[in-house]
Amino acid sequence: MPIKIRPDPIIPDHEVLRKIGGGAYGEVWLARGVTGALRAVKVVWREDFEDARGFEREFEGILKFEPISREHPGLVNILHVGRSPDGTSFYYYVMELGDDTQAGREINAVDYEPRTLRADSKQAAGTRLDTNLCVDIGLRLAEALEYLHDLGLAHRDVKPSNIIFVNGKAQLADIGLVAARGQRTFVGTEGFVPPEGPGSAQADIYSLGKVLYEIATGKDRLDFPELPDEPPPVGERKRWLELNKIICEVCDPQLSRRKITTAAELAESLRRLQRGKRRRRPAVAAWLTAIILASFVTLGAWEVFKDSSVITWLLDSPVPKPVPPPAIGQVRIWSFPEGADVTTLEGQPLGVTPLTLQAQVGAELEYVIRKPGFRPMTVRGQVKPSAVNEPLGLGDELDVFSPPEIGSAWEDHLGNGYRAWGEDHLAEEFVTEGLWQRFIHVTKRNLDAVEFFPIGPSGRAASVVLTTPAEAEAFCDWLRVGALQSGYLTDSHEILPKFEAGFSDPALSERAAKDGLKPFKAWVRKIQFGRILVTTTPPGADVYVNGIAAGNTHDPLTVPNVKPGPVEMVLVLEGYKPMTLNREMQANGELIMEVTLQQNQGVVFGKAWQNGLGMKFMPVGQDLMASIWETRVRDFEAFLKEQRDARRPRTPEFKQSPDHPMVFITREDARAFCEWLTKRERTQERISMAHQYRLPTDLEWSRLAGLEENEGQGPGWRDARKRPVFPWGSQWPPPAKFANLADSTAARKNGVLENRIIRGYDDGFDVTAPVGSFAPNALGLYDLCGNVHEWVDDDYSANGTSQFGVLRGGGWNSFQRENLYLGARNAVPPNRSDTIYGFRVVLAKIPPKPEPEPDPNDHG
Repeated sequence: MPIKIRPDPIIPDHEVLRKIGGGAYGEVWLARGVTGALRAVKVVWREDFEDARGFEREFEGILKFEPISREHPGLVNILHVGRSPDGTSFYYYVMELGDDTQAGREINAVDYEPRTLRADSKQAAGTRLDTNLCVDIGLRLAEALEYLHDLGLAHRDVKPSNIIFVNGKAQLADIGLVAARGQRTFVGTEGFVPPEGPGSAQADIYSLGKVLYEIATGKDRLDFPELPDEPPPVGERKRWLELNKIICEVCDPQLSRRKITTAAELAESLRRLQRGKRRRRPAVAAWLTAIILASFVTLGAWEVFKDSSVITWLLDSPVPKPVPPPAIGQVRIWSFPEGADVTTLEGQPLGVTPLTLQAQVGAELEYVIRKPGFRPMTVRGQVKPSAVNEPLGLGDELDVFSPPEIGSAWEDHLGNGYRAWGEDHLAEEFVTEGLWQRFIHVTKRNLDAVEFFPIGPSGRAASVVLTTPAEAEAFCDWLRVGALQSGYLTDSHEILPKFEAGFSDPALSERAAKDGLKPFKAWVRKIQFGRILVTTTPPGADVYVNGIAAGNTHDPLTVPNVKPGPVEMVLVLEGYKPMTLNREMQANGELIMEVTLQQNQGVVFGKAWQNGLGMKFMPVGQDLMASIWETRVRDFEAFLKEQRDARRPRTPEFKQSPDHPMVFITREDARAFCEWLTKRERTQERISMAHQYRLPTDLEWSRLAGLEENEGQGPGWRDARKRPVFPWGSQWPPPAKFANLADSTAARKNGVLENRIIRGYDDGFDVTAPVGSFAPNALGLYDLCGNVHEWVDDDYSANGTSQFGVLRGGGWNSFQRENLYLGARNAVPPNRSDTIYGFRVVLAKIPPKPEPEPDPNDHG
């Protein structure tokens, strides 16, 4: 086959350095990202596939696998998936870079060679690897395959060169071959593929068994079941024999005779072997008996082989040793500062930090560290085997928590002393010039409203501050914030200025005497909260006090712990005008309000409703209203008319009436429309501050379509698990005129190829249709199948690294079965627009902000 000469691939945000690997299914390149991190980039070229279908199938497989790859430590992490700049030449995916064969993680881009299991085997030069290492590698990979198989995927090419090491740990690589189980395209490598063929979960297990055979014996997989040329050391023999039994139970050529056929079974067998537990199997495997009988058919043959080292260690079966007692590790509990009490969660005292305890390896530990003047701290950890030789450290620096206590002297975070003053605390000294200068330095306030007077605290030579009440209050607010952040006050404390009312001195300046500038002390006290009692006609209004949800007036509502000062109260009831009331709360005061609300044209959740643009909504539960149509041209034109700086989408080549769905929409266009509509309808008092228009979430869109799904790990995770169910049921093709899809009308009018339509289906529209042209679903919602693909609010991947948004429902161009399943997702960059992309809005209740959790350590 001639060598293909291709240009170096262009990978966005990466500098491609050099090719480090390749095969029939792509090339692997070393690249440097914009952060400077080295990455491996797999490039899969379209020209290496016989047809576009196979190429796109592999691309779809990697899209499904990308969010999954980072969820298991035995899989190489895929960080990004994309296409070539022209969109057709190749696709690529960026992976974490494996260790170097010689330098491990100290990677030099010039001479880097990836460390794979094949590279390790070559370095071993035909000798077997350590048995314990073989077990560890096998278990890690078996667990990774179990995870893949549970998701309905198969790897299809498990072999040593596709197993790389990252931070010294084996991981499955060459993920480009991952596909849905049962996909029968012939891939794989001779000797690792079972006789029944590739593509199944069982085939993956067979391949892994052959990998284990190679590393455990040092022989080629085609030599199976030959034994190694040299027996393992005496100390390893028993464990090696157990491992060899497992390999034979996985790799028997006859499928019906394999005793281990799933990844879970293989992982459990290796796990038991790793833990030193006996397997519940006969002492000698059937294959071993067959080999011995076949090899030693005559006495003469026995005489030849009886003294060989292989026969000696095969027949050497040491008496099993008793299981050793559980290992005990050490735990060192520490704190800064030291001298803190250590207890169990139940309060049983254990000692004082630093404290050393003993615990069984594998145990989950949880302790509480307490010290006066600091917040209690809970520490947790699991005792690792390494704790046998080196103590497991549990602890941290303690956070200060030292609020004032009634009747006791107190010191704040700046070291200022306070004396008990009834139930309050009063600073021992006036605020001095030095402390005030510190306040000015931080807050950048001016000095115009203050003077410094040379009388020292307790007769010492220093200057105190003379100022106005407003400036003194600002100082006390600054002092309170610092004390709160440092753990010296709680939210229920305040600091007020306490002026020396009778202060007078002949040396006072004329200005100080005229403006009444006086010295003051910081006064710390519990806030004298008030309360609000409110009833509404009609009842049932939601009440917000200073922006925080306070409750509902189904019954007369009492709002406790309201700080003295200005109070803004907002009353919201669906179908009534929101009402805002401003009052002043006095210390220990009480506000009693009886409010009559006025009706308007506002939304009432749970009932069908029409907004100010004529968009109709149907209830979906009690907290969500969904537009019955995709957003129309007329709706979006109103947005463009009022938001003159908004980006106008491209005009499609085909004709659209005001009642057609708006197209050429990006996700940001849709979000901007929702933000505008929210502001508009709040101003018109059709919705309240507790309501907002937005795109539906991916799960909400599924509910609109009548599909109940598990939350899982995001749209991509759910997409990989979609069931073959259509909006109309399970049969194919769809019923006549069910939805606006790729049909014979499109073929006649637009010249669409016959292989790009649903054969025999005709809905009467060649492109978009006016909204509501087809029958609604059970919720009264139209076009959730076909017409235009609808943006939802989520990214395709839930882990924050995806560059794809999500479109749902298919469109007038949809003809493939998989794309019309209820659970199908179209992964598209959110800044892309097309004649098939539109959106639908929902009106949702904004969840109230939760009240701050009470501080369990705040006892006063």
